[in-house]
Amino acid sequence: MQPETKSPPPSLPLQPLVEALVNFHKTVPAINKTAKAQYGNFADLETVLSTVTPHLIKNSLVITQLFEPSEGIDPILVTKLLHVSGAELVSRLPMVVGKGRNPLHDFGGSCTYLKRYALLALLGLTADMDVDGDFADSAEAKPAKAAAKPAAKIEGIADKDQPLSKEDRDQCLGLIKELTPDNLARFCTDFRRDHYLGPNDKVAPALTAKRHQDWMNANLKNYV
Repeated sequence: MQPETKSPPPSLPLQPLVEALVNFHKTVPAINKTAKAQYGNFADLETVLSTVTPHLIKNSLVITQLFEPSEGIDPILVTKLLHVSGAELVSRLPMVVGKGRNPLHDFGGSCTYLKRYALLALLGLTADMDVDGDFADSAEAKPAKAAAKPAAKIEGIADKDQPLSKEDRDQCLGLIKELTPDNLARFCTDFRRDHYLGPNDKVAPALTAKRHQDWMNANLKNYV
């Protein structure tokens, strides 16, 4: 009588992904905190992605981050870790969007903040400080900042051509810096086209008027 042979147990659906993730953790380097915020240094989204993406690809892994509508006003950020086998890990994170003076600025800030933290959480990594700018609650109450003064209005100039306040201009420039290199290139190309700049003109020095902020409010969502 031939001895009975037992077949090996079938692989679990997530086994290839888990094995790839283990190998990923063996090679991924530390994520440097190269960006600065009012509470200290932190690793921005671009730094996190540029650090982890090559090591994900080596292990047949890829990250996707998409938005889906919700019953409320704010969408849900869906982050997926995908393996070529078809296995996946999914994180669904309701977005928290501030209600400040500039809705687009609040949405863009929420996108980059939550994308970064969802990505790190799904990969089991940490790179950041405990608090991060205006999106975190400080340990103790701090005096409220004085409201920024609007730029002085210039008589005889249309509203759309009025200069931006320093705060509004800094917000616009801050949003641009959050874009990935590919999206930044598309943004600059379209901004130059719509504002009659030369193909090699710098965008930052040209972003000075209310019409530039209005253009960003209408179009920046296409580059986030």
